[in-house]
Amino acid sequence: MNNTSKTSSRKTIVILTAILVLLVLLGLVIALIPAYDHYYLTHVKYPVYGGMTKELKDCELYDDMRSGRSICFLGDSITSGAETKGIPWYQPLIPYIKGNISNLSCGGWQVYHLNHQQEYIPVSDIYVVAIGINDIGFPKSMYGAHSGEEYVRDLEKLAGIIKEVSPNAKIYFIAPWIFFDKGEECEKAGVDFRKALADWSSKTEYICIDPVPVLSSEINSGNRDHYLLDGVHPNSPYGTGMYSYAVLKADHDRRAASKQ
Repeated sequence: MNNTSKTSSRKTIVILTAILVLLVLLGLVIALIPAYDHYYLTHVKYPVYGGMTKELKDCELYDDMRSGRSICFLGDSITSGAETKGIPWYQPLIPYIKGNISNLSCGGWQVYHLNHQQEYIPVSDIYVVAIGINDIGFPKSMYGAHSGEEYVRDLEKLAGIIKEVSPNAKIYFIAPWIFFDKGEECEKAGVDFRKALADWSSKTEYICIDPVPVLSSEINSGNRDHYLLDGVHPNSPYGTGMYSYAVLKADHDRRAASKQ
């Protein structure tokens, strides 16, 4: 073997070794990303916006959270945390919940889909249902409610299903979350759905909490990226902190209004 051949062989070995090292490093990076994500998700703090103040504690939902009774959250992507690596909107509330927590939710679900999950709805003392934003956002869907009247009719069916699973259950309905910058038609549908829910629930044993006025007052074009991933989903931890705050604040305002 002449010098030229030896030099060529050494270059080939160096190149192959470098490629191997790069592949090993790439493999390590790929393997470490899930571990880092897990570490971040389990160690990051998820505070309620502004902290858990005396005002926020003065609401019926907080009392139920502290009661030791089991709570089941039902909903769509905002409840499942589909866009936030499994972190739901109520993550900041978990440290304050004394009872067992369960969750049945999925990205894209409308009321129709929850109404077909009876066998999967766990037995619980309290249910917090946050569903309807996909009914509003996709008005042409064959499964969605197309008006506030249809939405309430579907929720009434859902409440009946929940009562079959847990006859003595207490049910909270969170009014459909707000769409930011979705358009006038969507905004009008949101108003219609939320009003229909408020009117219906006032005649039943069920509790309606509407966080939209709070969210609308706290989130604007200037700080939207701080709280939202897009025009719909809260990010983590700031957005989930804001949405948890909005629910408790709205429930506090509801209790205060009922005392007047």
